[in-house]
Amino acid sequence: KSKMTMAGDGLRPTMAEPRPDGRQAAMLRPMRCERGVLRRADGSARYSHDRTTVLVAVYGPCEVKKRREELERATLELIVRPPSGPPRAREREMESLLHGLFAPLVVTTLHPRAAVCIIVQVVEDDGAVLAAAINCAAVALMDAGVAMRSIPSAVALALGAGDTGGADAALLDPCRAEEAAAAGMVTVACAHTLSASRKDGPAVALLSCSGRLDPDELDALVRLAQGSHDLICEFAKRALAQGMAV
Repeated sequence: KSKMTMAGDGLRPTMAEPRPDGRQAAMLRPMRCERGVLRRADGSARYSHDRTTVLVAVYGPCEVKKRREELERATLELIVRPPSGPPRAREREMESLLHGLFAPLVVTTLHPRAAVCIIVQVVEDDGAVLAAAINCAAVALMDAGVAMRSIPSAVALALGAGDTGGADAALLDPCRAEEAAAAGMVTVACAHTLSASRKDGPAVALLSCSGRLDPDELDALVRLAQGSHDLICEFAKRALAQGMAV
């Protein structure tokens, strides 16, 4: 088991007034990451963006049910559980988004007729929970030794939650109160593709939008999210390497 923490970091010049927690608009919340937290799982991680906390367990490659078996690749299974009660429509939507992101990234052809199961337990949701789930699942998969084509990272942005509209009012990594006050929400997951050079920056692997958004402002929001990719990935790699040190 290993644990790593990092304070929020600015990604571009500050703007407007500080937020209630003291951050500027383009700053992440403090992040914490622990790997290997569940003994019975093949890989696991606990990941927090301040009070938003997610726990992910990875099992596999393991036996798959006959009706879901695929001859040439492993079956990727995603389960999302809320902090309490049975799964609802929101958890089903998260399962679909997570499956769509990780299915192309996990090298499933290495384990035909098997399954890789990712179980996401939301411990506390204080905003940007989908982004936290993506970051946590990536660490848990690495902890399990599951081969991936690229390591994804994700951030959320709340639009229109500031005093002015437009992309300049976007708040990076919003808390739940900022999400509730926002006119629109965007979660962006990025990953470096094998064909692209590092100088081209990470490609967008997932884009989830809700609320009122101006298409003309989307590019600016995506660029802001891309700016955090290497920072989050390096944080995840350091957390993993720290636990593997002899």
